[in-house]
Amino acid sequence: MPSNRPRVRTSGALTRKSVRRGRERPAPADAPDRLRHVKRPAAWLAGIVLAVAAVTFQDVLGSTVKAILPLDRLPDRLSPRDAIDVVEVKDVKDTGRYVVRGGAGKGFDKTLRSDFARQHTADVVDAGESEWMITLQGRAAQQVRITDIVPQLVGGKCTSPLRGDLVLAPGQGVTDVIPLEVAIDAPVPRLTASRKGAEKGAPYFTGPQAKQITLNQNESESFLVRATSGRGHCLWRYRVEYQVGGSTAAMTLSREGGKPFELTGELSDAGGYGTVYFPSFTCLSPSGQAAPAGRWYRQTGADYARARSRSKDRPAPCPKG
Repeated sequence: MPSNRPRVRTSGALTRKSVRRGRERPAPADAPDRLRHVKRPAAWLAGIVLAVAAVTFQDVLGSTVKAILPLDRLPDRLSPRDAIDVVEVKDVKDTGRYVVRGGAGKGFDKTLRSDFARQHTADVVDAGESEWMITLQGRAAQQVRITDIVPQLVGGKCTSPLRGDLVLAPGQGVTDVIPLEVAIDAPVPRLTASRKGAEKGAPYFTGPQAKQITLNQNESESFLVRATSGRGHCLWRYRVEYQVGGSTAAMTLSREGGKPFELTGELSDAGGYGTVYFPSFTCLSPSGQAAPAGRWYRQTGADYARARSRSKDRPAPCPKG
């Protein structure tokens, strides 16, 4: 029986249904596995542990090395200016002459009877000569060669000798030979080799007989420097010039606390001192015999100068009382 519905012609045109359904698309290729470490927790955790362990080991090792040998002490890290250590600068003069700046004051007799050599203060200044023990030590891996030690006067020159009180404390024994000496009040003070008697020594670091002081790593060298001044009050430091590892450098050598060395010449007339202190073995008792040992006397500068002038080349009589 014929149908009344219209015929639908089949064609290749797209319909809503065919668009919605579409063709099956191929599955996309696998993307690069950028998170492969995240996908492997064991490997990721092991990497963190190793990194932390390496940093910790470096910190512990660094702390241990610094505790045993501080970084600034490592020879290969030293700059030329740090190649020398000053181990000791010590005043070793225990007999001789001294000037008490501004006067000794009360109670000084008791100080003399105890141990004057250990009572040096800022007010007690070596007179005529001073003696200092200096010890230096090499720090660099290479050998340090000291080429010169140059006195440098504070203010460029010495001034007039100090006044005050004079203390005479001569030694009764023989003093060892001093290796180096310097006339600090000379126009150009230079260190010289010490000579016995009045013979003048040759310059130690300069001239045809020039010498040098060498310091290997951790090696120490000690030497005595005897300074003299006949007419001036001098303040000075030393400039130590040296060579290390092909470089030249210099350092300043001072007393403890960076203070300069100090020395005064004696007044030409002892009458210019307020008081003169001297031991009993430098004068004669009224009987003409040596006075009791261990006793100290004092006179005004004028009386002391007058008594010495009268006695000429003989010891003067000890003061009465």
